[in-house]
Amino acid sequence: MDFNTDEFFYGINKSLYYKTEEQKNEIKKMDPEYLTRTRGTDFVLLPNSPEFINHNEPYEPMYIPKQTILEESLRREIERICFADTLLNKVVFDCADPSPFTKDVDPATYGLEVLPYYMPQSKEDSTLVFESRFESGNLRRAIQICDYEYNLILKPDYYTTMNTQWFYFSLSNTRKDVEYRFNIINMMKPDSLYNSGMKPLMYSEQGAKQKKIGWFRDGHEICYYQNNMKRKNGGFYYTLTFAVKFQYDFDCIYIAHCYPYTFTHLCRYLKQLESDPAKKNRVKRKQLCQTIAGNMCDFLIIGDFNNGKEKKGIVITSRVHPGETMASYVMEYMIDFLTGNTHEARILRENFIFKIVPMLNIDGVVNGNYRCNLAGVDLNRQWIDPNKKQHPTIYHTKQLVKKTKEERDLVLFCDIHGHSRKKNIFMYGCQGKDPNRKELVFPMLNRNNCSVFSFKDCCFLLQKDREGSARIALWRELSIINCYTLEMSFCGADFGKYEYFHFNLDIYKEIAQSFCLSIIDCYEPEQIKVKQVMEEIEQNSLKNQQKDDKNNSGDEGSDYSNDDPKEQAMPQQQQIQLQNNDQQLGSQTKKLKKIPLLPPKKKKGQ
Repeated sequence: MDFNTDEFFYGINKSLYYKTEEQKNEIKKMDPEYLTRTRGTDFVLLPNSPEFINHNEPYEPMYIPKQTILEESLRREIERICFADTLLNKVVFDCADPSPFTKDVDPATYGLEVLPYYMPQSKEDSTLVFESRFESGNLRRAIQICDYEYNLILKPDYYTTMNTQWFYFSLSNTRKDVEYRFNIINMMKPDSLYNSGMKPLMYSEQGAKQKKIGWFRDGHEICYYQNNMKRKNGGFYYTLTFAVKFQYDFDCIYIAHCYPYTFTHLCRYLKQLESDPAKKNRVKRKQLCQTIAGNMCDFLIIGDFNNGKEKKGIVITSRVHPGETMASYVMEYMIDFLTGNTHEARILRENFIFKIVPMLNIDGVVNGNYRCNLAGVDLNRQWIDPNKKQHPTIYHTKQLVKKTKEERDLVLFCDIHGHSRKKNIFMYGCQGKDPNRKELVFPMLNRNNCSVFSFKDCCFLLQKDREGSARIALWRELSIINCYTLEMSFCGADFGKYEYFHFNLDIYKEIAQSFCLSIIDCYEPEQIKVKQVMEEIEQNSLKNQQKDDKNNSGDEGSDYSNDDPKEQAMPQQQQIQLQNNDQQLGSQTKKLKKIPLLPPKKKKGQ
């Protein structure tokens, strides 16, 4: 096999597999702690992780599912079952097991430190080359079942058998205008926004190089449905299937559930923030604790640092769930706004002290988990009594919140999340005994400031199964009235000017800025906007008293509107088509028989 000296070999990004001395020196300058950063598991990351260009993504519409998409997906699955003997069932990638294709090949022969799992034998070999062993990557195994069709299996969160939702991997050796089909066959949630118009995110190395195109949405014939694979603990797995045609031969494509945001990205951003001459005097970076794997978790203090004790306190956290990557983008944009040069940013720094923990679950982020840390637990259920050893970031963040409340008036706590089943931006809060419902004020101010914030999707109930979340645990223990989670859809909005468009980085920036402006509206001395929403709350409270209990059994806040004079409705025909498709998918996903989809194990001697 002739391994040429070009940067790409059959589209394979060779730079992932070795690190130059220049890169090592540059990393030491940027972040000396990088060389000691660890996954905390037996698996080793590739020498490098992908680098992506900064690009303002377009506003991309959601797709309109065909009414027959479920039947077509089930038919293809039944055909795979009935004609199983004709399938290739060739494992072409596994992130953990040794490769039978390259096990006897010395990487140094090609100037690399690590080899891909599979390497094409010639230009006529059209087998895709998969990779996920970079930071935040998640793909356990790829099985080629036909020339251009692959079954994909995701890694569950470490030390669990659950939470297969986040995916992020690359594939190379593509062929232009050929229709490929990918079936992720071990999803776990019973429903998905992929059935409501959401497309996977993709990134083309060739597209970035030739046309300066960054991440974009792509895929067609997308369907999410229950398959016939039974889980050990009961129930069945679900399949996400989609087809795609690539635009270039021998390209390297990255596919992800949402825009990737790694721990390395965060470290570089914080280093740049500290080095910015205009911002470094407005922010202090401090060490909070070490994670289970030994990674350093930092927090920021933002303010003008004058007369600090008189200022009110605000604590904001994010990325407790590693797969909810949009939380990190919104957090970064919040930090940019708070440390910026605008008049509003100066007002916030003069009147508040912000304490920010940008990434609560660093180990999960590094390892490509969706929800849990390396103790195999959901950290957002540990806030009542966090264990210092098993949940160190939660333990020390809770101490930080307590200390902040002892030092000053702590007026707001918010934990930033992503939501996998609902559209729009909304908040969860805590309903107390206050008849004035003050906990509604801040979310309603966000509704007024943000074009994609949906107050009708907000909920203020104290659910039993979420008592260990930051929102409820800190509200109960520390009596913080404004204690919220900010939830953002993985998909997009279903109302307003961005109705049926995917969220992108520009919208994340709007969300962050609107959040900061809502803080000013909430605490400005004359309370003009607060009085307005309090009047609305009172009016709706009177309306609710006139309704019977049956009409009051829905989500809290369902009587409040998302009034927007610029709201543009989707064409009625498209709305009906989406609704019909959702009903169809919901009613027909339990019709498959129990026949295994994984490739049969070969007997010895075969």
